[in-house]
Amino acid sequence: MLFFFCGYLPAALAQQPQAASSTSRRIITPADTMPFTYTFALSPERSYPSDDTLPNEDFRQYNPARRQLIDWGTLGNLGSSARPLLFETFARRGFDMGIHAFDLYHVQPEDLRFYRNTRSLTNVFFSQGRTQFDGMLNARFARTFAGGTNFSLDYRTINNIGQYRYQRDKHNALALGLWIPVSRRYELFLIYARNVNRQEENGGIVTDTIFGSDAFSGPITAPIRLPDGRAYTRTDDQRYQLTQHLKFAGAVGKRELRATHSMTWALQNFKFADAGLEDDRSFFDTFLVDQRGLRNFIDLKRLDNTFEISTFKAKKEGRPSDILSAGLAHSFFDLHEETRDTTFSNLFLTGKLAITPSERFAFVATANLGLLGDNFGEYQLNGDLSLGLGKAGQLRAGLRSQLYPPALLFQSLYVSKRPVWQNAFVKPVENSLSATYSLPLIGLEITARTHLLNNYLYYDQKGVASQTTSPVQVAQLILRENIRVGPIHLDNTIALQQNNRSDVLRLPDWFTKNSLYFSGKVFKKRMSLDAGFDFRLNSEFRPDGYQPLTAQFYLQDSLTQKPFPWLDAFISFKVQSFRLFFRYENLGTILWDKTAVNYQTAYYPQPFGTFRLGIGWRFMDRNTSEGENTNVTPPGGSSAPPSGSRF
Repeated sequence: MLFFFCGYLPAALAQQPQAASSTSRRIITPADTMPFTYTFALSPERSYPSDDTLPNEDFRQYNPARRQLIDWGTLGNLGSSARPLLFETFARRGFDMGIHAFDLYHVQPEDLRFYRNTRSLTNVFFSQGRTQFDGMLNARFARTFAGGTNFSLDYRTINNIGQYRYQRDKHNALALGLWIPVSRRYELFLIYARNVNRQEENGGIVTDTIFGSDAFSGPITAPIRLPDGRAYTRTDDQRYQLTQHLKFAGAVGKRELRATHSMTWALQNFKFADAGLEDDRSFFDTFLVDQRGLRNFIDLKRLDNTFEISTFKAKKEGRPSDILSAGLAHSFFDLHEETRDTTFSNLFLTGKLAITPSERFAFVATANLGLLGDNFGEYQLNGDLSLGLGKAGQLRAGLRSQLYPPALLFQSLYVSKRPVWQNAFVKPVENSLSATYSLPLIGLEITARTHLLNNYLYYDQKGVASQTTSPVQVAQLILRENIRVGPIHLDNTIALQQNNRSDVLRLPDWFTKNSLYFSGKVFKKRMSLDAGFDFRLNSEFRPDGYQPLTAQFYLQDSLTQKPFPWLDAFISFKVQSFRLFFRYENLGTILWDKTAVNYQTAYYPQPFGTFRLGIGWRFMDRNTSEGENTNVTPPGGSSAPPSGSRF
């Protein structure tokens, strides 16, 4: 049986690594006119409702950086390097390369959705900007074949040339997999995922004073800081994953005992190169170790193995009332830097407890404890509690505490085969606590968060890795209020944040995101229509700079961004499963200041006013004979997908 086929079973007892790109945004999915449920390879016992097909904010906000609770800061163009402006901590366990500038645009094996239904699903989204080199495509396909085998595919691409010279992003993300129910007790998932990110680097603009009323002025004429046009970044992340579940006992409605093994082979590399330094030397400063050209190359091969035993009981298919699991997680790393090769391992003891008897109560806790060598004593604890209060609303609370090693780029950096730094930083400790009260009856949600960080790591004004031994504390308050008067909607999000170390952490003190729009049925109630304005504004702050050689954001002291009102006009509609939006972004450059420049990252202006459209379409084809339910549980209560009557 494949269940006992492991690359190196004695050491292969690991847990799937957690994605560092996860966000804290909570998405409430409205009832969809075409309901689907989906599951994931690592937890097929639980199902989730599919995305809705409404012409709402999740549809018209095509940019991943703007789909967050508070917009992430980018280099200005779609698909460019990004970081959160509302401070967040991300789940970290064990070794990490430390390159996360493109995480927003990735899809990993643990993100691939497998749909439990008897219809094949095709969901396509396309968006086009001002030129043919400003587009994005998202496509998702899922089909269940005869015998119950399910195929799923998720493909995403971004191609954006930007408004300034030598500013282009071209990304491709693909995940595809098979869910094979070998028997009622044994099922396996085979998944392949690849993310390729390519970014042409221009270093930002030299000055914004060129933006005047002259016929030949504008973004394309702005002098840039890497004018040679030969600086490029490329990241490549390939993963092959086998996940298999063997059920020893139990069925739906009874307690089940299951063993799970997951093995992932990953090939990751990062490369920055600038072969033309005639006019680029001053930009690199500290990193200029070779006058002929600069290169930073890191290659990592890793093998992750997880093994866990879990028990759970589901009173209803797709909704277990409790889960208890324990296991081991082993990761083997083969690291290649410019001048050295290193191999090492991480080993963690893992555990999970989930108590979810109803929609009104849920408690989920996970724990990881390092057991091997340098990662001995490292840990990660996560806890989430949700308590329904009926008409009085809902309370939620979250806790995260973790001790982890500094990322590779904080510890060592080689440029053109020359060492730039070798550090022995202390392991950071992060503690985050959050509490949320929501009252859906009036569209209100209030969240308070606090983060305490010891041994905080950052990049200083020269882009050099640094660490502070003084604690960094961040306090946040987030208010969300959605007001509705008939068909008129006013959605508001206000976020406040303060920290005690503005010398090492520089973020806006407040944000506001607002949408005023009409939403309703038109044309004899055959079309759903949303039309109005999106608005965002944040306080004055000193935005970080960006160093492409390390793909890191760093502190800078020369530029301060004043509050900039960003206004978009949009109209979006839906007819059956077809959706379309038109939007004009950054109306301010038309209405009040044609030369105003807005920076989320120092020297990288946000685009001037531009037009965009987007199209979404969901297709469904029945795989089974007419009259069957779209969500079917096979005889015996297996969690495997329903079998179809034809290919």
